[in-house]
Amino acid sequence: MEKWRIYLQEARTQIRFALRSYSEFELARDAGDVETVFYSLHHFIVHVANVDRILDVKPGSERATIFAGRIDLQGLNMKIARKLRNHLEHFDERLDRWISMYYGHAFFDMNITTGSTGFPYHAALRALDGDTVRFFGEAYLLPDVIKGIGELDVRLAAIEDSTC
Repeated sequence: MEKWRIYLQEARTQIRFALRSYSEFELARDAGDVETVFYSLHHFIVHVANVDRILDVKPGSERATIFAGRIDLQGLNMKIARKLRNHLEHFDERLDRWISMYYGHAFFDMNITTGSTGFPYHAALRALDGDTVRFFGEAYLLPDVIKGIGELDVRLAAIEDSTC
């Protein structure tokens, strides 16, 4: 098997895992299962970030040479998932920063809101506001991430089909 195909297959596997996690997130959200909402979101983000890490290669690297002329990611930006994944991966450091800024105000974590006016997102570790994941004061739009991963899946399937 050609080396680039191994990367392609793994990227497609991670996409399937991401889509499965997102589906589980939607079911949990609809059922009001808060813990499973954040559990599934965490997994979704990790799998999306894994796809980005596999396919977003450094110019001149061995992987870039292997991919040359085979995988086109023009116009797709999965960096948003990588940034959020970094927050989750370094959660202990984010928690340290959050605690250093904590002075006895209300503690919010794993909250699900729906555009609540006045909700103190800056005081929340993790929150879900409609289709927006909020982590440590930053907002991430899930529709952008799911759209990007869906488009990438279509592209990778076309590459796989065209080279069989």
